[in-house]
Amino acid sequence: MNLVYLRLEILRIVRSPQFALFTIAVPLGMFLLFGGLFGDYVGPDGVRASTTTMVNMGAYGALSGALFTGTRVATERTDGWQRQLRLTPMRAPNYVLVKIASAMAMALPVVLVIFVAGWLRGVDMTGSQWALTAVSLWLGALPFAVLGLLLGLFGKGDTVGAMTGALMLPLGVFGGLWMPLSIMPGWMTTVAHFFPTYWLGRVGTNPVTHTGGMGLAVGVLAAWLVVPALVVIRRFRLDTAKVS
Repeated sequence: MNLVYLRLEILRIVRSPQFALFTIAVPLGMFLLFGGLFGDYVGPDGVRASTTTMVNMGAYGALSGALFTGTRVATERTDGWQRQLRLTPMRAPNYVLVKIASAMAMALPVVLVIFVAGWLRGVDMTGSQWALTAVSLWLGALPFAVLGLLLGLFGKGDTVGAMTGALMLPLGVFGGLWMPLSIMPGWMTTVAHFFPTYWLGRVGTNPVTHTGGMGLAVGVLAAWLVVPALVVIRRFRLDTAKVS
C-alpha cells in the first residue's frame, strides 16, 4: 500500500467540511436527541436505551464515514484523476486498498466522538465493553467502505452524494439504528434482518447485551463485504481495459 498517498487522502478528507458535518455532527446530534428521548427506557435485554442508542449511533457514524469514500471516488473518476493515476507506477489494487484504508481511518474517530459523548452523558459500561464495542463497530464498518467504493465506481461525481444520502435513510431507519426495534411494529424487526446495518448493530451491542448470535452477524456482514468486493474488482478490471 502507498502510505504517502494514504496520508494525503486522509488529510484531504479531514479538511473537507462535509466530513465534519455529515459524518460527525449528524450522528452526534441524533445520539443527543434520541438518547434524551429514549434514555430511560429499558429494552427486553435489560439494557438502557441510552446505551444501545449510543452504540447504534456509533454504528451509524462509522458506516457514514466509510460510505463517504464513494463521493471522492466518483469525483476523481469524473475529473479524470483515476486516469492520471493509472499512468503512474501505482497499480489499481493499491488504489483500491488506499481508498478502503482511508474510509476505515475515518470511521474510527466518529465512533470515538460518539462514545465520548455517551460517557459524558452517563452511559455505564465496563472498560472491556467500551473497547470491544468500539473495535466491533470499527471492523464492522468494513463492508460499508467497500460498498461506498462500489457506489463511487458506478456513479458520477454530481450524483453519488445524493445516492449515498438516499441510501443512509433506509439503512438507519429500517436497520434499527435510529430507534429501538422493541418499540417499533413487529414487521420492522423482520424487515431489519435484510439490512446490513441491523447486523452491524448486533455486533456492536453484543458485548453489552450478551444476546449471542455473533457468528451469524459476522457471517452476514462478511457476505456484504465479499459480494460488493467482487463487483468492485470486476469494475476496476473493465475500467482498466478501457484505458489500455
